[in-house]
Amino acid sequence: MKLIIPAFDQRYRVSATDYNWTDPGEILTIGADDAFVGIDSRRYSTHGRVTALDVTRDEVTAKIISLLTRDGFYVPGRERQSTETRRRMGEVFGLTRGFEVGAVICLHRGRPRRHTSPPN
Repeated sequence: MKLIIPAFDQRYRVSATDYNWTDPGEILTIGADDAFVGIDSRRYSTHGRVTALDVTRDEVTAKIISLLTRDGFYVPGRERQSTETRRRMGEVFGLTRGFEVGAVICLHRGRPRRHTSPPN
């Protein structure tokens, strides 16, 4: 399954405005207009890498529900999921659409786009 993980480790920065406070290899979703958030750590990163992970949709969905439960957007046992839950699931599963494995992406106004290195 194609998902987004942090592109750089915590010591690597492309520019002065880059950061990565997420855990290595953790699945990312949209956290803010210009940053991803880790669904386990709830910490932010400015760049993600499209990766083929050996996880099932159910495993990823459980992680998303755990994140949303901690943030108060999801109540376990409720027959119908909230709008926020469905929106977040769509984000995680749709972020890689149109990108090949290995592509480094960033967010611009909440939309994923291919990372381009700044001019030298």
